[in-house]
Amino acid sequence: MKKIPFYTFIVLFGLFGCSSQKKLSSDAPFTITGASCQDFASGREEGGTGFTLEFPFEGEVSSIDFQKVYFRGHILNPELKTQEGETVLVCRYEKKKDDEGKGIVMHADPREEIGNRPPAMLKGDQEDFPFNLNAGEAVIQYSLTGKKKVNYFKLSGVKEKMPVQYPSRPKN
Repeated sequence: MKKIPFYTFIVLFGLFGCSSQKKLSSDAPFTITGASCQDFASGREEGGTGFTLEFPFEGEVSSIDFQKVYFRGHILNPELKTQEGETVLVCRYEKKKDDEGKGIVMHADPREEIGNRPPAMLKGDQEDFPFNLNAGEAVIQYSLTGKKKVNYFKLSGVKEKMPVQYPSRPKN
């Protein structure tokens, strides 16, 4: 009987001790000069659509390991690039094309239906989007090189650039 408060304390500590909520920081060891997002669309059906998200940095960011970017309900893998002498974190999202053109064969003979593919699962292997973001907001997941602690920086004011429409065929 005397150990019930002790076990209650252990259970409560287990439930509330570790927070699974990701904590957003308002300050980061880097400065972003002007984040932008640009939608693109191919002129051909198989070309696809999507967007490119760019974060230009001011100063040195070599001691920072950028892991993920959360934007518009998507989890993106960032890549550091140098554009016009400026370090830029670039994320590219391309909408995956479904196999809509193939169709499903429905036949009285089941052997005729062999080529049919089952429908894709919606959230099978994707992780859930952990943040509630408004339009024009993004979260950058990063850690300092050599450190294990993961940090999250919320950025507001992502500017929308004019969409790029790629031509469907080369001009002669």
